[in-house]
Parts: sequence; C-alpha cells; structure tokens
Amino acid sequence: MASILFVILAFGIVALVQPVRLERYYKPYVIIHIISTLGWLILFTWQSRLILKNKLNRHKQNVKIAHVLVIVATIVGIYITYLWGDPGRLIGESRDVLVFAGLYFASIVLVNKGKTQAHKRLMLVALVNLVSPAWSRVGSIFDWSTPVVVLAMILTWIIIPLAYDIFTIRKIHRATIAGILVTMISFALMIAIVISPWFDKIDAFLYPK
Repeated sequence: MASILFVILAFGIVALVQPVRLERYYKPYVIIHIISTLGWLILFTWQSRLILKNKLNRHKQNVKIAHVLVIVATIVGIYITYLWGDPGRLIGESRDVLVFAGLYFASIVLVNKGKTQAHKRLMLVALVNLVSPAWSRVGSIFDWSTPVVVLAMILTWIIIPLAYDIFTIRKIHRATIAGILVTMISFALMIAIVISPWFDKIDAFLYPK
C-alpha cells in the first residue's frame, strides 16, 4: 500500500507543480501505462493479503492477470519514454521496467519450482525497481540534485529488501542478495552506457536527425 501511495503522490504532485507534465497524462498510451502499473501494484498488495489469509487458490488464479499487467506496463513504459526524445532517460527508465519484469518472471519460475521464499524476495526487489521512476519526480518537486535522487533510489533498492529479511527471517536470504546484485549491476551498466563514447552513436541511432 505504501508503494501505491508513493507513486500516486510523486507523479500527482509533480504534475501540479509542473502542469506541462499533466498534459502528458491525458494521452491514451500514458493512461494505459498508468492503469497497468497501478493495477500491478494494487494486485501485488492484494496477492500479499491472500497469502496471509492462506487463500492460495485465489492467489494462483490472479497470476495470469499479473503477467498481462507486467508485459503491458513494460512495453508501453519503454514506448512512452522513447517518445520523450531523451536517450539518457530512455536507457535509464527502460532499465527500471526491464529489471522489474525480469525479476518478476524469475520469481514466477522459482515459485513454480516450490521455492516460495525466493519468490517473495525477488517479487519485492521487482517492486522497488518498478517504483524507481517516482524518485526522479520527487526530485523535481523538491529540486534535488541528480546524485541525491540516485542515492535515494539505491538506498531503496538495498534497505527495503534487507529490512524485510531481517524482520521476517532474521537473516539475509540468497534470493535477496541475487535480486539486489541484478539491480545494482544493471544500474552500473546503464551508467556505463550513458557516459561511454558510444552514447552519441546510440542517440543518433535511436533519434536520427
């Protein structure tokens, strides 16, 4: 529930502070992305409640819906970012949704193999990757510098999964470590691409003049 409120407030308040962003939200593909992303976040919360109530059959019945929401949110999210015309932002926010989708489907594979605890933890790391773009909106609201926004994201990626493990099992699960490593390595690769000598060529390829 906290993640839902965070995303809604971050994107909602920045739209009020910067009205030009509000105009973007009215476009059909943006609405589809909003519905699919918030839909998954709501379903994530609901699925967690079903598990707590031991309603496993109902939990399993919702999995196909979650698959569709993840695929739509990922594809449409990348498409929207591409349309903004900023290659750095495209690479950065594509990383967010691709790592989210990758960890999500990896968690599904694990739960199908009976590895429930690993499933839970990769799903949580997938969640913190999905909400990463909200931090840049928070930065816009409070006029944070880029390093501060990046630090906030990194702390979220690390602290939330580790805290979950400490409070639930009193140790760090291997799946948590794996999820954090995937997140951090993908972020490092994204930075490497953006600052590399090939970035201008990537820009020219993505957005030919």
